[in-house]
Parts: sequence; C-alpha cells; structure tokens
Amino acid sequence: MGAGQGDPVTAVPPTSAPSAVVRMAGDAQVCTVRRASGRDRVRGLVAVDPHPVGIVVVWLPGMNQHPCRAELTRGNADLARRIAKDVEAAPKWPSGVFHCPMDDALDAELYFEQPRHAKAELVDAGLAGCRGIAAPGRSARQFTDRFARDLASIAPSPWRTRL
Repeated sequence: MGAGQGDPVTAVPPTSAPSAVVRMAGDAQVCTVRRASGRDRVRGLVAVDPHPVGIVVVWLPGMNQHPCRAELTRGNADLARRIAKDVEAAPKWPSGVFHCPMDDALDAELYFEQPRHAKAELVDAGLAGCRGIAAPGRSARQFTDRFARDLASIAPSPWRTRL
C-alpha cells in the first residue's frame, strides 16, 4: 500500500445477499436494501491488501431495479488479487465540481477475504452516477476500465450491463 493510503476497512463478509424491499417514496415505488458502508471521518485513501484468498461481492439493486433483489457472488484468489490490484492502481478521486449522470444507487460491496482472518477488507463500488471506488472513512478512487472489466467477470445481470 502506497503513501497516503489508509489502513484497509474490515467487516465480516455476508453468507447470503441481504433482503431488498420495495418502499413507497411519494408516488413512486423504490427498491432499497441495507448497505454496509458508513459515513466515517476520512483517514487516507481506499486500500486493500494485495494478497486476498477470495472475494465475496454483494450486488445491491438500483432504486428502480425489477425484480427488487440483491445477489451474492464469490471469486477465487486469482480474481480477488486482480481486483485488489485494480483498486490499488486506481487514481485518487480528483477534487472539484462534477456533473454526474443520474445515480439510482446501483452498487456492489466487495469483501476481500484474508488468510487466517474472520473479517474481510471492505470496498464499495458505486456503479451509477459518478462511479467510484470507496470505503467508509477513506478518500475515494476513480472507477477504472480495468476494475470494471475484472469485476464484470463475476457480476450477475443486470449489474454486468452497467460495468
């Protein structure tokens, strides 16, 4: 991990996808699901250990996704290392004002499993709007083509079409 990076953020990887529910928001029906990410004080850049033994990805639905459901996929050590390398190589999100496309909250939570640890390293991939790579309490990185390509290899539809 390079200079200016924070320590990896850890969390227990889920064993199944969380439940998604349709809620009313005014006159609209919105698909919602619990998310692992929080809003902590920023302490360095998103970071992951380069040697995970696997990856668990929770695919979170966009607000208008039908059917309204989250999904869970798993990847082996080789894929986990490729995606970890993609995260580490992604440049820091630039400062400034941005005009982003519509953000329907389509998202993926990545849990990089570590040897001999019950907790995994958590990274959040925003798949809509100004797409980015984030983690609670860390400065975001840019969403790169290589990161998207490697992540798409284990993405279920409709998430794959957004990568």
